[in-house]
Amino acid sequence: MDFLCVILFLIFYYLRPQEWASAFSTLHFVWITMLFGLLSLFLRPQGFRLRDLFTTPHDWAVLAFWLWIVGASPSPYDTFKDTANLYIFYLVISQTLYTVPRLNRFAGWWTFLICSIAALALLSTIGIDPLGSADLTNGVMKGRLSLNLSIFNNPNALGHSVIPAIPLIYYFCIYKRSIFLRSLGVALLALIGFCVFLTESKGAFVSGSATLLATLAFGRPKSIQITIVVFSLLFGGAILSLLPRMAELNKSKSDEAIQGRVMAFKHGYKVLTTTTYGVGYKGWRQSFLEGKYHFKRTKFDEKSLKRPMPIVYKAPHSSYVCLGAELGYIGFFLHFAVLYTCLRTLITATTATPDEERVRRILFALVVTYMVSSWMVDFEYRPTFFMFAAATAALHRHLHRINEKRQAETQAAEDERLHPSPPLWQIPLLPSTSTPNNPPPNPPSLPQNLTSGIAFAWNRLGIIDLRLIFLMTEAGVRYWHYLIQRM
Repeated sequence: MDFLCVILFLIFYYLRPQEWASAFSTLHFVWITMLFGLLSLFLRPQGFRLRDLFTTPHDWAVLAFWLWIVGASPSPYDTFKDTANLYIFYLVISQTLYTVPRLNRFAGWWTFLICSIAALALLSTIGIDPLGSADLTNGVMKGRLSLNLSIFNNPNALGHSVIPAIPLIYYFCIYKRSIFLRSLGVALLALIGFCVFLTESKGAFVSGSATLLATLAFGRPKSIQITIVVFSLLFGGAILSLLPRMAELNKSKSDEAIQGRVMAFKHGYKVLTTTTYGVGYKGWRQSFLEGKYHFKRTKFDEKSLKRPMPIVYKAPHSSYVCLGAELGYIGFFLHFAVLYTCLRTLITATTATPDEERVRRILFALVVTYMVSSWMVDFEYRPTFFMFAAATAALHRHLHRINEKRQAETQAAEDERLHPSPPLWQIPLLPSTSTPNNPPPNPPSLPQNLTSGIAFAWNRLGIIDLRLIFLMTEAGVRYWHYLIQRM
């Protein structure tokens, strides 16, 4: 029941049936599914304990980030009502995916649904268009592929939402799979590639390149990793320049759209560096308009000088910019704390089976894709952030249980060495307590291969971790400033 609720949540989140027909518009499918998922945690055979919710560093980092979103808001109660579902998503998913087979099936459904979104968008170009996406693509979006669902209704949103399918398809269909699945994987990669190409999203192209680089390099020998990096540095820029609209980056100083982004980045940077708590959850729009930001005129004729300059609202165009401005430096730090816990688990984990390694690589690629795309698109407060954090926490729980079993086995062997059992002739004979109807209990089974686990048996945030998170946060702030100077 709990796993079914998680899969239904994925389906309702991506396919959004409430937007297909007005009859479903008042039904909150995602909320209903997650509430049933939360209830299923109390009814599952292994029971429910409150302390199970806080057994990994990810649990504490996500909780701290969510509490800061609520606490730093000018209206905490309204923010609590608006964001409680995000934390519930995390709790249900992290508690439900407690085995590797479940993690694999979750990744498989995630892959299938992203491919479904790409297929729906492409079908709209050949007349199969139940959502009316062709009118959106050919009208407002000027020929750039879009899908007429609220979270995919512009080319950038669609492109960045579909890009994660590249590593998902590779690892789920191609990595150590049969010939049939590999052939299917190649076809699906072509589908995703064509969909992203038609969006003509410069940010999606850059994010896809970074994702492809991470997918090819992660887990490879050092020599291959160096070769991939050198090749991308030498030829990556030239290959990207061949894609649609990428040449616009060479004239960013005169491009009005890019300069609009610069304006938004400058505003967010100013708020981050001059306020303690930021402007609060969903406070970006008001703060930007109150800052009286407007586009610079490109033609200074006499008539235009007499007209007042209209104030033009600009979206942040970056999850980092929005989070930094709305949540302040502490919220920015806590956001990176969640990303850090995910990266540390996935980078330092050791796996013993292809399925464990497949899940590890899929989650690493998803984290990297999110981190890159978040510089170019507004994905803040989306469930996908909490989804990959929850799945990583679930994998961490699995690997940490193996760590604990290994430690227990090592401790038992050490005790046996220090306190060996007496010879058989010194053991007093006791009557047997077992009967044919009451056999002695079997000892708990251990995994046959105990090479999986987390390096250093890491399961709590320490001083070194906090320092590394601070360095990640400072690197993010400095890169933010660098982008303002270069764009």
